[in-house]
Amino acid sequence: MAKVFSIICVGLGALLIVLAGMLKFYAVPALAKAPLSPGQSDGGVSITHQAGVAVKLFDPATLKERTDVPLMVTRYTKGDVAGSQTPDAKSGDVAIWDSFSRVEDNQGVIVTASTERYAFNRVTSELVNCCGGNVDGDEVTFSGISPLKFPMFTQAQDYPYFDSSTKKTINMAYTGPDTIDGVATYKFVGTVEPTQTGVLQVPGALVGSPDPAYSAPRFYSLRLTLQVEPITGAILLGSAEQLQTLRGPDGTDQVTLIQATITSTPEDVQATVDVVRPQVAQLGLLNTVVPIAGLIVGLILLIVGVLLAIMGRRKAARAPATVNLAKE
Repeated sequence: MAKVFSIICVGLGALLIVLAGMLKFYAVPALAKAPLSPGQSDGGVSITHQAGVAVKLFDPATLKERTDVPLMVTRYTKGDVAGSQTPDAKSGDVAIWDSFSRVEDNQGVIVTASTERYAFNRVTSELVNCCGGNVDGDEVTFSGISPLKFPMFTQAQDYPYFDSSTKKTINMAYTGPDTIDGVATYKFVGTVEPTQTGVLQVPGALVGSPDPAYSAPRFYSLRLTLQVEPITGAILLGSAEQLQTLRGPDGTDQVTLIQATITSTPEDVQATVDVVRPQVAQLGLLNTVVPIAGLIVGLILLIVGVLLAIMGRRKAARAPATVNLAKE
């Protein structure tokens, strides 16, 4: 009986260890990927909102600055599922997301609008230069991680992050852990020092030029704060302090196009948390709890099985031999 029990323990132990390894190294990598479309569970389109106030906002109709203007940012993102099924995209495990965002004031007037198309690795979120990626229709040499999503299993480290306004990467510095509604997050902060992003043709008098018309350099600066759920890489909360100005011939800021702080709305944050929370629980169990438990129980069963086998052999060796003497 002990021999049978020993075999059962060894077999179950080995099975649990193999299953733990399969969960950790095969099942989790297969599951821990960005979806081909972020709106798969919501009609195919993901919609996010941010809100804030522009301390200053230039009105092109009156050529004057408005102050304390409420703003709303709406972003629509949809995955190009068909595009991600091409041989090139599949070989790189690439997701392709098309995104459109607009900024509106409290009167419903569109302040700015932009389109972006990002191709990125579904695990690392690293941008890939393929599949028609662009910003506002312009071809761009992409680098860094996608601005829409951090890597799966985000680490407590700095990341190169693509900024669509400068079309370059900025350093998103890890500043420490945090929580949102009980969900653990990593906090990252990135800055863009005043950088020229283009020129804008304006009346010369507006920027201190004697010319009737002047091509004013447009400058942009940013302080971006993101809170990221590290297992899924989902951005739960974003806050951007942005400044855009026009400079005159003397190289100084003459017009403030926009000076605003815009942050994810509480409703948007809660909606994202509600989607992410069960994903975190599932991946956490499959990646850590279940494999560790399976490994520990499997090792215990193996040890018990081996010990039973050894004890059984020793007991058999100590048993007295029986001899049958036949009468002549």
